[in-house]
Amino acid sequence: MSAPLSDNISPFASSQFMEPHQPRAQLVLRITLALLVLAYAYFVPARLNLVTYLVFLIGVIVYIAAQSLLGLTTILNRASPMVQNGITLVDVAGALFVVLNDPGLQPPTLTLVVTALVLAVSQHRQKPFMAVLVATIVATLAVMAIRQSLVEQPYDLAFFSLAILIVATAAATLIASLHLERMHKRAARVTETDPLTGLGNRWTFYESAKYLLPYHQRNLTPMVVMYADIEVTSHKGKKPAKTINQYLLKQFASIVDQRLRASDIAVHYGGNAFAFLLVDTTTNDAETIAFDLQQSFNNWARQKELGAYAHIGMAVVPNRPIAMDQVLISINAALHRARQYKKGVSGAVFADPEHGR
Repeated sequence: MSAPLSDNISPFASSQFMEPHQPRAQLVLRITLALLVLAYAYFVPARLNLVTYLVFLIGVIVYIAAQSLLGLTTILNRASPMVQNGITLVDVAGALFVVLNDPGLQPPTLTLVVTALVLAVSQHRQKPFMAVLVATIVATLAVMAIRQSLVEQPYDLAFFSLAILIVATAAATLIASLHLERMHKRAARVTETDPLTGLGNRWTFYESAKYLLPYHQRNLTPMVVMYADIEVTSHKGKKPAKTINQYLLKQFASIVDQRLRASDIAVHYGGNAFAFLLVDTTTNDAETIAFDLQQSFNNWARQKELGAYAHIGMAVVPNRPIAMDQVLISINAALHRARQYKKGVSGAVFADPEHGR
């Protein structure tokens, strides 16, 4: 039986998507750089351009406090896009504040802007990062222009020519990035669809779960995970031909497509297995869906004189945080019980017996 064993599930676990890269190390790096900047401002042999050292010190403390709060949020919980955007915004704003106050003709603290962009790479996908890159370069040029009026020194033509070249390159890169992003989405739509059944695939299942599980836990809406396995019996000791097996899978997928709502997630999980996320669905509704799917498929197979049966196990998703692979593994026992029932008996077997048979 193609049961959802843990070694098959773990590579696609939802927790492995969109995780910040080394959040603890990033937080330590940010605090270390802030302290080094503080030391640089204290020992630089000239006064700061815009503020006093006390105000500068307060600004650095505010930066450390903000990044510590955001960093701990990332470490202790899954980082939301808003938190990641906040981290990048504080990084860039802090770096530009330091550059604005750096009294050097060609401020070495410009490396902080580069560092902020490098850190942003690990937090944003291609398209958002390119937007951050362009916005940062434009903001840096504006800060450099303001700073130039404060230091009362002539413009460095070579330096500003290089800056303009960087801006032009960034704009061209952004256009290319948008095109690549569109191409990537087109390719993703192809890979998200199982070519045999026309349903989603295992990757689609976990991507959907990544968004639906937090929604379920936040709003306390009922959600059921269902897993179907198509058993094909041998005829006179011979295994069914591959084309017959594919024919059965296509028919079951067609029944699923007709029976489920547009809001439900149905995928060909692999082999003879299908997985479902039934959103805003009670146990009674889920049992009705399972009964309809089994009855329709088993009756069709009987009419075609094909030895095939659909077994369905399901589990109610708890309101507490839980990984999707844990839910699927719990359905294993239910599927084993389902196979012990008499052929043709319809209805789902729950992983938690208190919800059903």
